[in-house]
Amino acid sequence: MSSKTLLSVRLSRKLFPEHRYHGLDRIIERLGIEMDDRHRAMADTEVILAFFQYISDTFPPDEIESVCKQLLKRPSLPSHISQEQIDALPDLPGIYRFLDAEGVPLYIGKSVNIRERVLSHFSLDHQNSKELDISKALHHIEFEQTPSDFGAQLLENTEIKLYSPRFNRRQTKSKSLYQISLAEDAEGLLATEVVATDMTAIEDITRRYGLFRSRKQAQNTMLELIQTHQLCQKLCGLEKRQKGACFGFQLKKCKGACCGKESAASYNLRLRLALDSLKNQQWPWPGPVIIEEHPLHEDWDAVHYHLVDQWRYLGQVKDEADCQQLLNKNQQNPAYFDRDSYKILVRFLLTPDRQKHQRLVIKPFSLDQTELV
Repeated sequence: MSSKTLLSVRLSRKLFPEHRYHGLDRIIERLGIEMDDRHRAMADTEVILAFFQYISDTFPPDEIESVCKQLLKRPSLPSHISQEQIDALPDLPGIYRFLDAEGVPLYIGKSVNIRERVLSHFSLDHQNSKELDISKALHHIEFEQTPSDFGAQLLENTEIKLYSPRFNRRQTKSKSLYQISLAEDAEGLLATEVVATDMTAIEDITRRYGLFRSRKQAQNTMLELIQTHQLCQKLCGLEKRQKGACFGFQLKKCKGACCGKESAASYNLRLRLALDSLKNQQWPWPGPVIIEEHPLHEDWDAVHYHLVDQWRYLGQVKDEADCQQLLNKNQQNPAYFDRDSYKILVRFLLTPDRQKHQRLVIKPFSLDQTELV
């Protein structure tokens, strides 16, 4: 039986989550340790000793013991997975793939710490039927590092839709999405309708409201807005249009736009305000952009470049030729708008604090660029 190993990097991350880097050089810097010869093995040992002395003086013994037990806990590995495969997993962001005996993906996941996330699957294998089924079929584990969580989320979303692993049930490729469309009737009242969206037409996505995987999901959302904002079910398309008040008005749940009790101006304003939370983001740049994704951890120094246009993630690129090829391909055969990548991009690109924390740099792409680096 192999002895258990407690890594200083993992211990530092658990006890000092406020710090970004946890390698020995950063520990030396944080603790103010003076070293004559940093590259001697004995010097590294002295740093580790000083680090353990520091945490012993800083944290109560029971907290240190609890963290150490958590880090040393060994889940029961699936029968076809060796400890060597686990040891090869990095404590860094990226995706991991669980493969069966034939190399077919069973499950694809992402994490800011690949190793910890993979091990968490096995710690639940006797409590969760899905994890147990994965463990039985699992023969190989692959991983791919990314500089940050941003790249991991995009790569996970792309690969799940490319391979459709049988244990990934949430993100499915959908070429038919639905939105809520507004149209003005003869009385000047705005009426809503749930419509299918052309997923290659940018204007449909940005000028209507919401993105829904099914007509039913869109109708349920509209019903929630009706109940919350006292909207008219007739004008919202959930009750047959005919003369007279809607059923909601009789129950005092509609203010009467359908029967002349509320003005068109008042109703239209309330409807637009109710729909405001569903409004899709306009593309804020004049053309395509390159997103530079810089690594969060000193253990890895690769920078990734992503090409995005009109909220469509076109892919990872290395140089201008890659960019031009992807843009030409998209122009000839427009990519389908992907709801999940849209949400990822909006979440990261329109939030300055998240951009800064993830070390993302957004640059407009122009044809006179000769290199990305």
